[in-house]
Amino acid sequence: MDADAVIFELYGLRPADFTRARDAYVAQARREKDTAAAAAIGGLRRPTLAVWAVNLLARTRPDLAEALLRLGTELRRAHRELDGERMRALSRGRRDLPRAVGR
Repeated sequence: MDADAVIFELYGLRPADFTRARDAYVAQARREKDTAAAAAIGGLRRPTLAVWAVNLLARTRPDLAEALLRLGTELRRAHRELDGERMRALSRGRRDLPRAVGR
């Protein structure tokens, strides 16, 4: 069993479907006597709704996920450097980007 592929699939599921699917894969790995895969998959925790949403964004709109990461990096830098002009310039992105993600 390809545990990495299973893990990727599981974290693409809705949180409500995660546990049932995980347990089915663990049972399958045990039937196949793949103890390493059973342990790796069995140790996975169901994602919170927030984590699932971020995973979904990264899978479906990697461009927006990357833009959010860049914005966060730039905002932290501007705050750390007390760069008020840069913070004001970034504030529009801070408002607009989450709207785009929400759509």
